[in-house]
Amino acid sequence: MAGARIELQSAALERALLALRAALKDVAPLLAEVGQIVVGQALDSFEDEAGPDGAPWEPSQRAVLHGGQTLADSGLLRASLQDEVELMPDAVIVGSSRVYAAIHQFGGRAGRGHAVTLPARPFLPDEKTVAMAEIEAAITRHFAKAGL
Repeated sequence: MAGARIELQSAALERALLALRAALKDVAPLLAEVGQIVVGQALDSFEDEAGPDGAPWEPSQRAVLHGGQTLADSGLLRASLQDEVELMPDAVIVGSSRVYAAIHQFGGRAGRGHAVTLPARPFLPDEKTVAMAEIEAAITRHFAKAGL
């Protein structure tokens, strides 16, 4: 994944996965659900034109001059999120393979000769902004299904 990805680490989540793995031997359904929770948050950022923390994005020059939403000109960045959920044995990776994803997520200098400075317009949640309550609810549901 060449674009942008955020790695979330949570000791509580890792303990829950270990316990669930011991009970179920297959945590893929839980990891898939966690991936969809994170993708949902990212898609909400595009809809709201705000980061996962609720801070509004600075409007893009295109949106100001021509109307429309910031980071929504072609829709390819937003669409790439749904296609970039990768299940691993003990993790789920959510991100975008679009080469320009990182510059939008983190901001920085871009363009020919790096002549333009783009503001950060985060769309992927990080450890502070991820919907941990939703993830914990998913874990609880999977434990209940396993009879734990």
